[in-house]
This record gives sequence, C-alpha cells and structure tokens, in this order.
Amino acid sequence: MPMSAMKKIVIVIFLFLSNHVFCQQFNNSWIDYNKTYYKFKVGSSGLYRIPASTLQTLGLSNSPAEQFQLWKNGEEVRLFTSAASGVIQSDGFIEFYGEMNDGKKDSRLYAEPDYQLSDHWSLETDTAAYFITINTTGNN
Repeated sequence: MPMSAMKKIVIVIFLFLSNHVFCQQFNNSWIDYNKTYYKFKVGSSGLYRIPASTLQTLGLSNSPAEQFQLWKNGEEVRLFTSAASGVIQSDGFIEFYGEMNDGKKDSRLYAEPDYQLSDHWSLETDTAAYFITINTTGNN
C-alpha cells in the first residue's frame, strides 16, 4: 500500500476517534422540537402566578389545564392550575414555586469541585429561565 494512502487512512481513523472521544453532551436533551416553549424569567425564589390573560396573549387560552408542562434546567417543575381540568377560565391562573438560579451548574467550570466557594450563587446570573409548553400525551 502506498504511503499517501496509508496517511489518509490514519487521518480518517484519527478524525473518527477524536470526534467520538471528544463529543460533548448538551443539556438540551429534554427539548421536544415539535413543541413551542414560552420562556419566563425568575430572579428570586417565591410563588409565581401566570394569569389567564398572559396565556391568552401567548395563544394558550384554549389549552386544557392538564396539558400544561413547566421546565427548568431540563427537569419538569410541578405546577398548580386554577382548574383541575379543561380550559382555564378568564380569571384563572397557573402557579408554581420558582427558584432563583444557583451555582450548582457552575461546578463544571472548576478543575476541582472544591475550588468553588459556594454553589448557592451563580457566577453568571441569579435569573433562572422557566419554559412552559403544552404536552398533549398526558404525561404531565
């Protein structure tokens, strides 16, 4: 086998292995790209209410209460709807306990986890993002 062909094979194998070894896992595996997500920002921990008027503005006013889902950091968050099932009335709402962003995810930025002074405060922002969507499959 000529030397140039051997070099090409070695380069292809190297590229394949380096791509396999260094591929990164993203934290967006929870996203269903067939759904629309609406973002709500939370800057401090506490009880938050999304009124029916906001749901109407988003075009979600005709969605049954049991189909709402709320997500933060790739995990589903419990929520309370003013209607147990069916469409939320004009004076209705969705409530959830929102927590400000903390530094738990920042631990990946440190070579040694002990170098992080506190995981209570984030290095980037104290504002957390919550995403609301409709899930018609009923696994809410």
